Amino acid sequence: MPNSAVGITMDTVNEKDIDDHLSTSTEIGSNKDSEADKTKDFPRYTRYMVVASCFVIQGLACGVVHSWGVQQEYLANNVYTGDTKKIETLSYIGTLMFFSVYFWGMPAGWVAEVWSYRKLCFLGTLVMALGELLASFSKEPWQLCITQGIVFGIGIGMVFGPSSTAPAGWFTKRRGLAIGITVAGVGVGGLVIAPLTEALVRSTSVAWSQRITALYILVLGTISSYFVRVPKQDKTRSFNSFDWRAFYNRRFAVHTAMVFFVTAAYIVPYTYLPEFWVKHGISSQNASVLIAVANVASSVGRVATGFAADYIGVLNSLVLSLVVAAISCLVIWPFATNIGVGVVMALFYGFTAGGYWSLAPLAAAKLFGVEKLTSNSGTFYTVSAIGAWLGNPVGNAILNGPGHGTQFLGMSLYIGVLWFASFLMAVVNRASYSKRLFAVV
Repeated sequence: MPNSAVGITMDTVNEKDIDDHLSTSTEIGSNKDSEADKTKDFPRYTRYMVVASCFVIQGLACGVVHSWGVQQEYLANNVYTGDTKKIETLSYIGTLMFFSVYFWGMPAGWVAEVWSYRKLCFLGTLVMALGELLASFSKEPWQLCITQGIVFGIGIGMVFGPSSTAPAGWFTKRRGLAIGITVAGVGVGGLVIAPLTEALVRSTSVAWSQRITALYILVLGTISSYFVRVPKQDKTRSFNSFDWRAFYNRRFAVHTAMVFFVTAAYIVPYTYLPEFWVKHGISSQNASVLIAVANVASSVGRVATGFAADYIGVLNSLVLSLVVAAISCLVIWPFATNIGVGVVMALFYGFTAGGYWSLAPLAAAKLFGVEKLTSNSGTFYTVSAIGAWLGNPVGNAILNGPGHGTQFLGMSLYIGVLWFASFLMAVVNRASYSKRLFAVV
């Protein structure tokens, strides 16, 4: 019988049986003894090395994505000045990289669980470094789309899922904190690599900044990949072990929908809030500071919400984070026309939207078990990749509709509704797990 993506056997698809099975067999902590047995043969420091190495890999991969805007701005204003077609082509590169983080999640999850987390992260590191190196020799924007957008993007997709979920198997009591620290690497990577890229571009060139980036990705990524592993690699699984009937499980389908809505919403405020603030009289320098505040809040939120999940329950934490993110877009964003309210928006959105990235894989482990967390999370990401592709273009279409670039209210409502839809999905799964309001789940 094939193993399903949610770790259950389904000879016939019976949703009640599936839900009953999940509610009794996938409680985080219900099998703490067996999970502890898997880690007892390793030195205690191993788990901390796994967290640290995954933190670095997350920072390298996503930090470069976040810093692409620095190179894009320089190329648009100094290399392709006045060539609107080439400048427009440059705008696709960031979307291609963001899309790749999700699109390659499913195959990367399968390969990691069936083959090796360590080897896949090492291979992904090589592909990322190759993408940056090839980009440094690209002369036209369409070439950058292939090298920086697609090749580098494939490398990100190979390392993102495995490095964000590998630490989960090493912890039971502090699993939320471990995942929170791991994915905080995304924010820290952006805070470090963006100004580093800015300095390299201004002091050398875009091409040399990419070559230097390729070098430190290769060195730091290779060292970090060596320490990425799970307590036990399931050697009985094969590439035929995924069962598409998993989507007949209501919880699985609802969680997938939640990830889709968040993926479509998440990046849009980071892209368009600076323009919103500048149009309302805030200087571009202060707008950049506000985005930096949001990035710092995001890093703090990833750790803090993961820590909170260990005490109040991961599903409870997820519901709270999603509803606050929705409120920040629906209620705060329209009034964030000065620095004071802008700081409030940056703090609330950064903290709760960032916290989601800790809580989503933890919720998947809670609902479907930790054994197939990487392939499950990869499946959610791949299905929601279309959301990553549509988020910014739809927001831009709203902004450039009637009103000619002033329809930020429509954009904030669009993003707020997406976050609220994800909140409703989280509530459905939380209620399916326990209908007791104050249950720690």
